[in-house]
Amino acid sequence: MRRWLRRLGLAVGGLVGLSLLLVVALCVISYVRQQHVYTLMIPPLAVRTDSATLERGRHLVTAVGFCTDCHATDLGGKLLGNGFLTVRLAAANLTSGNGGLGANYTDEDLIRAIRHGVGRDGKSLIFMPAEAFQHMSDADLAAMIAYLHTLPPIDRTLPRPRIGPVIRVAHILGFPLLPAEHVDHHATAASLAPSVSVAYGAYLANVSGCTGCHGPQLAGGGGPGPNITRGAIGAWTEADFRHALREGRRPDGSVLRAPMPWPIFSHMTDDEAAALWLYERSVPAVTPKAK
Repeated sequence: MRRWLRRLGLAVGGLVGLSLLLVVALCVISYVRQQHVYTLMIPPLAVRTDSATLERGRHLVTAVGFCTDCHATDLGGKLLGNGFLTVRLAAANLTSGNGGLGANYTDEDLIRAIRHGVGRDGKSLIFMPAEAFQHMSDADLAAMIAYLHTLPPIDRTLPRPRIGPVIRVAHILGFPLLPAEHVDHHATAASLAPSVSVAYGAYLANVSGCTGCHGPQLAGGGGPGPNITRGAIGAWTEADFRHALREGRRPDGSVLRAPMPWPIFSHMTDDEAAALWLYERSVPAVTPKAK
């Protein structure tokens, strides 16, 4: 009996050892991928500072691009997570205050970070939703940058990120840790003026992250967001849709919980909400699978 217990112990110990070696190997692979340097040609943008452009930039930052959701309402940055095995992550202070990026980041640096998910050192940023912002038009991106340059300084120094083994392993298994790996760095920027149209609704759905969470056709599968096509919410009216964006509640009164950023999207204009509704109505209806 003791012999068999000893053999069992050796077998279990061997499996544990192999598992640890596998975890270490995956962590190393993730780290190596994080060190990749992207050499990008960043075409300059015409960044204007007139009042209309600055107001457009403010609206995009606070109501469409959900920047304040991660970087805090004052855009001075905040700690998003601090797990030893998972991640210590702080969204950067975007102002020119102590600990902020604003004093040192040029327009080119901001374009590289927002559109490509790449930092000044050429390496991928962490968790930055650049795969959504890569679709942003030059005019909108320039307006955002113009507004960011006007932010009042906030003195806030945040800790450096630390990636734990759980996220390292998840990264190798497909978790989007490094946004630069998922961006088409050669894509042509959109050129679309605001309007109440399906096309502009599709644009908003991309740059605001709707397709990132709900999938490219809003049928789920892209992230934590569920299927929101006509096949799933067919009984909703446009008023119901607007109420969900504005108040965070479904027609039955149930609450839309995080990570749905409805407090941010509640500041979208009526025309933007209407364009999103037209786009939602235009995508193929997908019936939810029976549970």
